[in-house]
Formats: sequence, structure tokens, C-alpha cells
Amino acid sequence: MARVLLRVHAQVSGEGDPPYLSDLRVLLVADVLLRTAGLSGRQTLVGLGLPGDLPPDRVKALTRDAELLGTHPAAAVAPSPDLAAALGGPTDIHISTTPNPTDAETDTPHIDVGPAQGPAALPADPLALRLALLDLAPAEPADLTPDTLADAARTLAHWRRRVADWAREPSHAAHAESVRTARARYAAGLDTPAVLDLLRRLDQTDEADEVPAGSKFETFVHLDRVLGLELARDIGY
Repeated sequence: MARVLLRVHAQVSGEGDPPYLSDLRVLLVADVLLRTAGLSGRQTLVGLGLPGDLPPDRVKALTRDAELLGTHPAAAVAPSPDLAAALGGPTDIHISTTPNPTDAETDTPHIDVGPAQGPAALPADPLALRLALLDLAPAEPADLTPDTLADAARTLAHWRRRVADWAREPSHAAHAESVRTARARYAAGLDTPAVLDLLRRLDQTDEADEVPAGSKFETFVHLDRVLGLELARDIGY
């Protein structure tokens, strides 16, 4: 019988300059995996695996920025060789920007994360960075320009206004087909770009004839359980 508990090793390099975008992306992919597993009720422990010589101030900066990005705190933080012990058991999934040479020996599944580069500071709304990264497949390299982040911030603001408007409309059940499709895409390689495209299409769907506003509200809020973009943040304003 498969274990109910899923242990994830999110291995960072500690290289580069703040805000350590490649390492933040590793933690973001781990967070999406944790949230996806949570949809089916599976408990997930994400451990932050560090290089042995990573200075404490770098660890503090990385975990602080990861929190601003909306990721769940790591259940354990330890040098990578010691992380399995810190998590209380062997790793089920390994996530990093470079394959772990021991994965082939232990048959541990590995999720490749592409390198990320961009501005030297987080945007005013750090979730704009989260959205920009989620709009790429995990293994795809991310070159985030100021224009890319500005566009993501505009999309976030637009969706939050829409969700706040839809919240005032009569209640309807979430759009079943959209929810099924999104769950399938989450399960198929954490395909968040496909889910974001689904939201874009749903946003543009005619409300009177196809999907009522109340259904759009419930669908956006449900799918945001994994996306973590705080799409309901502006309700009541």
C-alpha cells in the first residue's frame, strides 16, 4: 500500500544574488505539488535541502522571500544529505534545478526545474512573480523582464476585480468541466500554464449564455487553492 505521507526534497543551490530566483522557483514548484496533493487529501512534507556551506543569512533571505511568494513553510530545513532524517523518512520526490545523481540509484522521481533570472528585487506584489513563474512549465527556463512582471501584475489586478464583482452575483456551483480539466492538468506534470489559460478563457466566456458569474467566482476560487494567487483578496472592497 502506498504511503499516505508524501515527503518532498526541495534542493536549492544558494547560488547567485538575491532574490535567488532559481531557488525560489524550486520552492514554488514544491508548493504547487503540496497544494495539488492536498486536493486529494494527501499530506505532504516539503523539506528544504541546503548546500552544506550556505550562510545562515542566505537561508533567512530565501525563506523570507519564499513566504512572500505564498509558499508554505518548509517542514524541515537541513543540509541535503541530512534531509531524509529531518523529514522522518526517505524522500518520495526530489525537486531541483539539477538532477541529483543519487536519484538514479534510489529510483526517486525527480522534477526538473528550469533556471530563472529577472530583476534584482521582488515586485511590489510578489504574487505577480508567482503568476509569471506559474505561466511557464516547471522545466522551462524563465527570463523574467520588467514587462513580464508588469503584465502579470495587471492580470492579477484584473482577475481580483473580476472575482470581487462575481462575488456579488447569485451563487452557482463551480464550473464542473473546468474543475475536472484543471485537476487533470495539475496531476499531469503540474501543468499550471494550462490552468491559467483555462482561467483566461473562462474570464472571457459570455456570462449570460454560458457560465454564470457566480459559477465563475466559485471556479476561480477553487482553482486558486493550487495557484495561490489570492484571487479573492479584493472581495468587500
